[in-house]
Amino acid sequence: MEKVYDLIVAGGGMSGVAAAVAASRRGLSVLLVEQSSMLGGLGTNGLMTMLMASKQHFYGIGCEIVDTLISRNAARIIDDHPVNDYKYIPYDLESMKRTLDDIVVDSGAQVLLYTRITEVLQKNNVLTELVLNGQSGNFTVSGKIFIDATGDAMLAFYSGEPVESGDEDGNTQAPTMAAYYAGVDFEKYEKFLLKYKDGPAAPKINMIHDLMPKAVADGTLTVTDYHHPGIWRLNKAYNVGLMNAGHVYGAEVLSPQGLTDATIKGRKMAAEYLAFYRKYIPGFENAYITNTGSYLGLRETRRVIGKYITTFDDKINYKKFDDAIMRFDGGAVSDVHASSSDKKAYDNYFSLFMNRKDLREEDWAALPFRSLLPQNTKNLMIVGRCLSVDRKVLGHIRLQGYCYMMGQAAGTAAALAITGNKHPADLDVSLLQRELKKDAYETV
Repeated sequence: MEKVYDLIVAGGGMSGVAAAVAASRRGLSVLLVEQSSMLGGLGTNGLMTMLMASKQHFYGIGCEIVDTLISRNAARIIDDHPVNDYKYIPYDLESMKRTLDDIVVDSGAQVLLYTRITEVLQKNNVLTELVLNGQSGNFTVSGKIFIDATGDAMLAFYSGEPVESGDEDGNTQAPTMAAYYAGVDFEKYEKFLLKYKDGPAAPKINMIHDLMPKAVADGTLTVTDYHHPGIWRLNKAYNVGLMNAGHVYGAEVLSPQGLTDATIKGRKMAAEYLAFYRKYIPGFENAYITNTGSYLGLRETRRVIGKYITTFDDKINYKKFDDAIMRFDGGAVSDVHASSSDKKAYDNYFSLFMNRKDLREEDWAALPFRSLLPQNTKNLMIVGRCLSVDRKVLGHIRLQGYCYMMGQAAGTAAALAITGNKHPADLDVSLLQRELKKDAYETV
């Protein structure tokens, strides 16, 4: 393998994949480093095989991947979802793994799976090398530009960049453990849901709010989780559903012990919810768990405090920036999951998520390039859930669809910076904007 690369991308989730592919297709030598056995992040390892994307603003490499899956009958678009400003696209897990492998390898990028980053080396605020650990022990690789797509801001954190986590008290959005339930009679279940169609919210929510307190009272469930997201059918030809099981409230997501405890608890909750569905909800009498996620479904860990923090006011007011590199849905709506099971915390979440009164369908907010740039490290960019935004913007922009888009922007920026012998912060952003418009593939 090579030891020196134009670009090293840390993290093989959806944003890291898009960054690596965009840069490699433009002729850069690219190394994509992933600590697990597969690409895709929580969209594969975490079993969160329901891609959510904006109906208005989803384009580029992400659309290319979804179109490939649909052409293989490995994904579908849910047309009748009650929250109609998103695209909901369940997909086949194994097909996604292979599709990501193919698109990265075909681009010419080199991939290292089973490889952890243990240290960064830098000089004068410029990253020079990463110390990696794999089956052969520790080794180093050098790069000209680096992209942090780790989700946890590991490169930025190791480099000494300022970061923040959670709310003003450090409380983060509760994670969940995803699971696959098979043996579900979805027709029977959907017929039962009609009983709740006239309630104050979507039928699934009305059902949960009716049945869950009863299940807690009789000991079937241990926690009343008003925000239990429920199940989605993956493919209409099969009886398998994606169960986004209960929130692991109080999880300490920034320590090995905290993640260990939360993951163990999440697996137990997946089984607990199976008992709940079997007992209370028709269609689940013969349901069983096939598997749970290899990774806990984290929604929030660290956010980098970069050159610009995109704020919720920017989103509410559909703010445009001269250095904009991505569009996303504006307005006063976000998906910030509660940190506790307290009913008031859920009500705060729900009011924020449903605040769609003044949404402008034909307008957008913009993500500035500066929110991909740390304050000090000159040759580093940040993408995914660790980018420089405030908490409410993160609650919205952490969706898979947006992660593809910001990753593609960073990978394209890396290629232009290398070509011009510049650091990313010195790039002429108008050139980047023109190139991104050229590559705005959009057919989903």
